[in-house]
Amino acid sequence: MTKRNNLVELARFLFSILVVGYHIQMTFLGDDINFFENGALAVEFFFLISGYFLARSIEKISAKENYNPALESCRFMGNKIKGILPTHLTAIIVIIVVLLTYNFANSGNIILNGLPSIFLVQMGGVWTNAYASALIVPEWYLSSMLLCMLFIVPVALLLRKKIKKGILVIPILLGVLGVIAVIYGLCTNWALTTTFVYDLRAWGEMCVGMFTYYLSTVITKKDLKAAPSVILKVVEMICYCAPIILGFIPINKSLEPVCMVVAVVCIFVAISITFAGKGVAVTNSKVNKAFGYLGSLSLAIYLFHPVIITLLEYVGGLEIWAIYLIVFAVSIVSAVIFNIVVMLIKRLIKSIKSRKEENTEIAN
Repeated sequence: MTKRNNLVELARFLFSILVVGYHIQMTFLGDDINFFENGALAVEFFFLISGYFLARSIEKISAKENYNPALESCRFMGNKIKGILPTHLTAIIVIIVVLLTYNFANSGNIILNGLPSIFLVQMGGVWTNAYASALIVPEWYLSSMLLCMLFIVPVALLLRKKIKKGILVIPILLGVLGVIAVIYGLCTNWALTTTFVYDLRAWGEMCVGMFTYYLSTVITKKDLKAAPSVILKVVEMICYCAPIILGFIPINKSLEPVCMVVAVVCIFVAISITFAGKGVAVTNSKVNKAFGYLGSLSLAIYLFHPVIITLLEYVGGLEIWAIYLIVFAVSIVSAVIFNIVVMLIKRLIKSIKSRKEENTEIAN
């Protein structure tokens, strides 16, 4: 495909909305049965999609001649953090303002306990309580992703210098994960912290996501006839919808691991088909562009909605339907405004650079 199919960006937006609903329920309803009962399944999508783009980046870097794994790893992590940092810092600043306004007496202690969250390192396996005390709890996903990438990227790049087929790197990465888990377990008498378990989850699911990259390249080369092509499109849509539907269905807590596995399998299949260009094609350019824009809002929605939830906790006195409406609406509008501001700042910086270059040329 010469043009990116933004169907996966629409999925990114929908899964971010599912996370918002889940956190509203957990905050205001607790264990009461309601919509978004299993909305946490959305995180599986984000880990797998991160794994896909990770594998793609590894292959792109390994295609260079005599690349330096250490230098390329630093560059990769720098770009990744640069993409997250503006949104993250904005959310942190606003949540601190909310705390100072509505809970000034305890704000110092809350902010101090939330320091690992501010630096996006709260998922270090030894920090048992950092996850619970984070200023913005959903950041655990970003923290786990970055922490795992910090190890995965240099290891994968070193292995690609020796291994011809990139797909063979993934079993080794999973083996490294197993070794880390065993060593950590033996050192702690198998008293695994919640943060460490979540890191294992992140590493494993990103490896699954890396598999989707290689599977999609195989599917891309297949010349499918009409019937198999239609079947793939149907399977793709079912696999995107299934985890979202599961996120709404009240299911016994004991079945959560089963739901997680189902979500991982479905997302694995769906994004493999989409990136192979064999799924449903969004042919209308305006619709495709709209899907892409919705996907670009997902990070801001993910990081901004906990701020709004915290604010409504302090305000109190609202019906649950009003809370849902306010959090969804304000999260999306805030994300749109943030994206506009970022775009304007980028244009301003670009304009300033262009003027400097013009002045330099005139001076020369």
